[in-house]
Amino acid sequence: MVGFAHRLGFAVALAAVPGLASSCRRAPAKERADGGTITGAAGITGAAGTAGAGGRAGAGPGGDAASGTGGAGGQPGSSTGINLDGSPTYTRMQRLTNQQWERAVAGVLRFAAPANLAQSFSAPAAPATDFSNNEKRLYVDAQAEMDFEAASEKAAALATGTPDALARLYAGADATGFVRAFGRRAFRRPLTADEETKYQGIFTLGETLYGAGFANGAALVIRAMLQSPKFLYRSELGPAGAPLDGYEVASKLSFALLGTTPSDELLDAAAAGSLDSSDGLERAARAMLEQPDALAVLRDFHGQLYRLDGAGAVERPGVPAALKPELAEASYRFFDTVFANGEGLRAILTSTRAFVGPGLAQSYGIQPAPAQIEELALDPSRIGYFMQVPFLLRAGRDDGPDTIARGAAVANDVLCLAVPSHVAPPPPLPPLAAGQTDRARVEAATASCAGCHADVVNPLGFAFEGFDGLGRRRDADNGVAVDASGRYPVGGVERPFADARELMRLLADDAQAHTCYAKMLTGYALQRDVVEADRPLLQDLAAVSRTKSLKEMIVSLVRSAAFRSRPGGAP
Repeated sequence: MVGFAHRLGFAVALAAVPGLASSCRRAPAKERADGGTITGAAGITGAAGTAGAGGRAGAGPGGDAASGTGGAGGQPGSSTGINLDGSPTYTRMQRLTNQQWERAVAGVLRFAAPANLAQSFSAPAAPATDFSNNEKRLYVDAQAEMDFEAASEKAAALATGTPDALARLYAGADATGFVRAFGRRAFRRPLTADEETKYQGIFTLGETLYGAGFANGAALVIRAMLQSPKFLYRSELGPAGAPLDGYEVASKLSFALLGTTPSDELLDAAAAGSLDSSDGLERAARAMLEQPDALAVLRDFHGQLYRLDGAGAVERPGVPAALKPELAEASYRFFDTVFANGEGLRAILTSTRAFVGPGLAQSYGIQPAPAQIEELALDPSRIGYFMQVPFLLRAGRDDGPDTIARGAAVANDVLCLAVPSHVAPPPPLPPLAAGQTDRARVEAATASCAGCHADVVNPLGFAFEGFDGLGRRRDADNGVAVDASGRYPVGGVERPFADARELMRLLADDAQAHTCYAKMLTGYALQRDVVEADRPLLQDLAAVSRTKSLKEMIVSLVRSAAFRSRPGGAP
C-alpha cells in the first residue's frame, strides 16, 4: 500500500483544479497552465515575481555570517541603506512548513497528544533566506513526498486505531457526514459537491480493500486528504491584488499567528463573512495573539531572527560546560516575555530584565545565584538583549570579544544594513601584541576595508569592548583601559556614544532600527522576501513599533492590503 494513497490523494484533489498537479509536486521548473513558468521552490508565481537567492546574512538557526548583499533605497540615519533587495516569487500556493504540517494534522485529526510525525522530515532546502518558512525554500521534492506519504499513513492509523480516537475525530458513523466534516477541516473550506462525491468513493474503496467498517473507509480518506495539495498548500489563487476570500484569509491568519490550521470557529466566522473587513480580521487577530500558540510562533520568529540557538551550540575551550544549557533557553524566555508583556523592539534593545540560571549568574556577577533560570533585574548599566551574556558569548573569542561579529550582528539584525561580503575568507586576527588592545588589533586588521569596517561594523562592535569573550564585564584590556566609545549616524545625524548602553538607547529611537524590525516581521509573516515596493508598509509598521508593541505591529500588518490581498501587486 505504500504510495497508493499518496497517488490517489493527489489525483482526486487535483481533478477540480486543472494545471495544479505539475506545480505542486516537483522542484524542477515546469510550465504553468497559463503558459508561464514556475519554480519548484515557489509553487505558482505571480506575474511580478521570479525566483532568486538572497536574504539576510547568517540567516537561519545557528548562522553567524557577518556579510550581506547590496541594498536599495536609503533611510535617514543609515550608513548604506536598509537592505530591501529581495526577490520574492509571490507564490499563490504556499506549502506548509514541516511544523505547520505537524500541527495542522494534529488539529484536523484532534489528537489527544503530540504524535511527532514530522520529527524526521527533511529540512527546508536552499537558497538562503531570512527565515526557513520563506516560499522559496518550501516545495515537495522526492524526499518530502515520501515523508508526507509515510507520515499521513501513520496519522490515519492513529486517528482510526481506537474507538476513542475515532470518536474525537467524528461522532457519527456515516460516510457522507464524515467526508463533509473532515474535508472542511482538512481543506480549510467546505468541499465542493464533486469533491464530496470523489472522497465518498474513496471511503467505499477503503471498505472494499480492507474490509467493511467505518474505520477502514475513514482511514483511506484521511490518507488521501493529508497528501492532497489542498491540505499541503495554502492557496491564494486569483488576480494579483484582489482581496482574499474569507476562507483563504482565515487560513493565512491562523498559520501566521498560531502556526496551525484554522479552528472550526474561525471557519464559521469565514463562512459568516466576519473576516471580510479589516475590523473583523483585527478582532480575530487580537483574540489569537492572547493564545499560547501565538507565543510559540513568536518564539520561532525571534529564535531565527537573532539565531538564539547559536549560543548553546558554541564550541570553545573557555566556555564552561555548566553554562551552555542555559544560554538558548534564557534568551528565548527573554523574548517570550517581551511579547507576552505587550512590549516590542524598544524593550529588546533597552530592557534591564534578563533570565539567569546558576551558570549565567557567575558571568553576570550575581550572588547568590538562583537555583534555576528565573527573571532578574540586571545592573542598569547592562541593558537589552545585545548586552546579555548569551549574545556576547556567542560573539566572543577565548582571548576576548569578537568585535567584528558583534558589530556585524547589530548591523544585520538591528539595522538591516547591506554589509558587503568578503570575496575570500578573511585571515584570522593575529594574537594580541604586548600592550595592544582588541580595539587596536581590529582597527589594524581591517584598515584596508574602511568602507565596511571603519564606517559600519567596527563602530557598532567597539561599543561592546566592555565585555570579554564570555560576556563578563571588563574595565581593562591587556592592561589598557577599555575604550567603548564611538560615533554613529542615527536619525540623519552622527551621534556620539560612550558605550553599548548609550548606543542601544540611540538605536531604540532610530527609525531605521524600527523599520528593520518591521521588515523582519513582515518577511516572516508573509513568508517571502521583502522588497522596495513594501517600503510604505514597513514605514507604517515602524511608526507603530516606535510607540507601541509587537502585538500592535502584528495587528497593523494583518489589517494591511499586503496581508489581506493576493500577492504580486497592490489593490
